[in-house]
Amino acid sequence: MRILFACHFKYNMHYGIMHKLVHGLTRQGHNVMLFDDRRVARAATIFNSRKWGIGSANKRLYEACAQFQPELLVLGHCEMIQNITLDLIRKAVPNLRIVYRNDDPLMHTQNVKDIHNRAKSVDWIFITTAGKDLQQFAGQRAKITHVPNPTDRIIDAGKNFEHSNQPHDVFYGIGGVYKDDPRPAFMENIRNACPETRFDIRGMLGKPNVFGVGYYATLSQAKMGLNYSRENNVYLYSSDRMAQYMGNGLLTFIDRATGFPELFTEEQVGFYNTPEELAEKIRFYTANDTARKAIAYQGWQRIHDIFASEKVGQYMVDCALEQKHSFSYAWPTTVY
Repeated sequence: MRILFACHFKYNMHYGIMHKLVHGLTRQGHNVMLFDDRRVARAATIFNSRKWGIGSANKRLYEACAQFQPELLVLGHCEMIQNITLDLIRKAVPNLRIVYRNDDPLMHTQNVKDIHNRAKSVDWIFITTAGKDLQQFAGQRAKITHVPNPTDRIIDAGKNFEHSNQPHDVFYGIGGVYKDDPRPAFMENIRNACPETRFDIRGMLGKPNVFGVGYYATLSQAKMGLNYSRENNVYLYSSDRMAQYMGNGLLTFIDRATGFPELFTEEQVGFYNTPEELAEKIRFYTANDTARKAIAYQGWQRIHDIFASEKVGQYMVDCALEQKHSFSYAWPTTVY
């Protein structure tokens, strides 16, 4: 199948979700062409301005589709690509299916507005939150379903469970701190409750964040990772931090309220209900390296199986073509 994948492929995040999906789709035998809407927009003006290049980005996407004649157009956030352009592309490409993948949390008002806007124009929308929260987007042109953040065996190639000489016990990194962000205070309390644990905290508490190759090098220096979001009670929502940590063999701590105990067991993930339980588990696995390795290994096996980029990408193809599932998908596949 010819697939045109339109999104922003960040140069400093080669481990991004879209890069992994491109890998997975290619391994499934699909011919994938890439289109970076932001870079095309910037390149179209002498001022390197995204805003001034919006018209050019839409025109170039239309031209790319007219030339490549994709059978499937996959959109990332692509906030500059207008729905009217998608309508024109449909006229130029017979039988084209258009899908939109959104990996931002539904707690963001603007993100909810963006999804509603796309629901009027695309055929399918894939969201990294699951469950009844997706019902709010139903009733328009698009069908809505959940899809997890993928792991990729080439990108997520670490096996931290094989080693005991890492200089850090627990890694936790975020892109930056937002207004009323609970994460710095939460992390400081956990760190104070675990005085014997060596933490590597990035993006807050006076430590800069890290990206690119440096980010994965930093991950390789830790035994465990904390997957803690600003909200941790949204059904099956996680940033791609979870796939990065578990996919590289870190024992990963996750709040049970996320619903992930439905997909993983206590032998695969360090689940917790309260900060006190989290601190207790961190102290235990800091002192018990053999137990840490066993859970990290089981989690690494499980996530590379059920969230493999081949399966996540193919699920999107299966839905778009409304064909029989190519794999037995572990996540909820309810369609709204």
